[in-house]
Amino acid sequence: MSRARAEVSGFLLVGAVNFVFTFAIFTFALKGLHLDHHLALLLAWVAGNMLTYVLNFLWVFRPEPRLTFGWRFVTYLATGGVSVAINLGLLFLLVDLGGHDAFWSQVAAMPVVIVLNFVSAKFVSLRKTEEGS
Repeated sequence: MSRARAEVSGFLLVGAVNFVFTFAIFTFALKGLHLDHHLALLLAWVAGNMLTYVLNFLWVFRPEPRLTFGWRFVTYLATGGVSVAINLGLLFLLVDLGGHDAFWSQVAAMPVVIVLNFVSAKFVSLRKTEEGS
């Protein structure tokens, strides 16, 4: 399998694992800990970003021999924030301005967001450096 195909496949698998992981955390925080839904979502988002950062770093992109946090992690979180903002913008355009169903609008936006997340991880936050090549 080519390196690019392996990265895309790994990235999608990490995303699927993250979906289950964050949904479980959100549900536990909401129903088990009785947290406000906003706080439950924030907790799930932070935990999910930590999980995907580690898995994408170690298994998918391997930008360096050893796992590091620092500027890579900060950049990973920042690009994740930009991704969420773009997702919200797409939903605003499709749902609020376009009058489309929110569920199907999110389904339509997901490929854009997934590609954005992959590109930002591969070429920005988890790109290989000279030392990490």
